[in-house]
Amino acid sequence: CNLADLQQPSNAMAPPPADQSLVLIALGQGTQNYTCANSTATPTAIGALAQLFNASCAVAQGSLGSIEEDGASIGAHFFLDDTTPDFDIIGLGNTVAKKVEAVPAPQATDVPWLRLEAQQEASTSPVRQIYRLNTVGGVAPESCQGQQGVITVEYEAQYWIY
Repeated sequence: CNLADLQQPSNAMAPPPADQSLVLIALGQGTQNYTCANSTATPTAIGALAQLFNASCAVAQGSLGSIEEDGASIGAHFFLDDTTPDFDIIGLGNTVAKKVEAVPAPQATDVPWLRLEAQQEASTSPVRQIYRLNTVGGVAPESCQGQQGVITVEYEAQYWIY
């Protein structure tokens, strides 16, 4: 399918530069992960873990809900440490990224939308930017009361890859 004229959902983040083209929209399904040191602590983000599926054609055709063109994962999204996202995608290679911008999701129950920049010296892919958009879920509990250790919260997001 043709992604050339596809526009991102409206957001306040900087758009990709004109010399970068959209190569993939991946649906990420997994968990946002938090930790609680004790019951009086506030949950602390420790990254995410998600399987990635090719959602390019489904989004291009106007389907913005949960998308799976087929059951085969095209890769994974995980964290190298508490702040360093990594995307390992079949056919594109490995992209180590850095968060450079965040805006609140339209719904407070969803994790923020992000713009990530590839760290070229640590990556093996031609990817330069990744936008996390159309998020669903993933927000940490308000407190650690009654919880300790790692807390996983299911989420889904579209990753627009340039």
